[in-house]
Amino acid sequence: RIGYSLYTRTWLGYLFYRQQLRRARNRYPKGHSRTQPRLFNGVKVLPIPVLSDNYSYLIIDTQARLAVAVDPSDPQAVQASIEKEGVNLVAILCTHKHWDHSGGNRDLSRRHQDCRVYGSPQDGIPYLTHPLCHQDVVSVGRLQIRALATPGHTQGHLVYLLDGEPYKGPSCLFSGDLLFLSG
Repeated sequence: RIGYSLYTRTWLGYLFYRQQLRRARNRYPKGHSRTQPRLFNGVKVLPIPVLSDNYSYLIIDTQARLAVAVDPSDPQAVQASIEKEGVNLVAILCTHKHWDHSGGNRDLSRRHQDCRVYGSPQDGIPYLTHPLCHQDVVSVGRLQIRALATPGHTQGHLVYLLDGEPYKGPSCLFSGDLLFLSG
């Protein structure tokens, strides 16, 4: 319990996360897995492998060239994908406060000045600018993303549901660590 508090609530935890990030970048310079983007009628979902076993995501409105990052743990990996896709990052969605999901918030929000950082106010998410509650919707271009409260892994854990109706494609759920065994 003490270790968890140190990791989640202090700069000591942040320094530990940064060490994990360096090790993963050295061990997996191209990411821990090969991923396949999904394209649905002008909406692209791009998984980005981060750390040794996590994923961040870019959700892109390809017509408007606008992107939303979900759980941007590694700001370098996410920024490289933003540049490769040639899009403008306008929103960050964090499922919860842990560094392995929110660790890139500072660097990305500083680099992309108009970028908003969304998440639960209950979680103490780093650099949060726009708190969300259950059923709130974030709109970016044709993207309609609904926040759903799923407390468990953390008290303020949210999942994000990308509504497929506006682009006539499937809905997509970004679940963070909701299904983590033993919290």
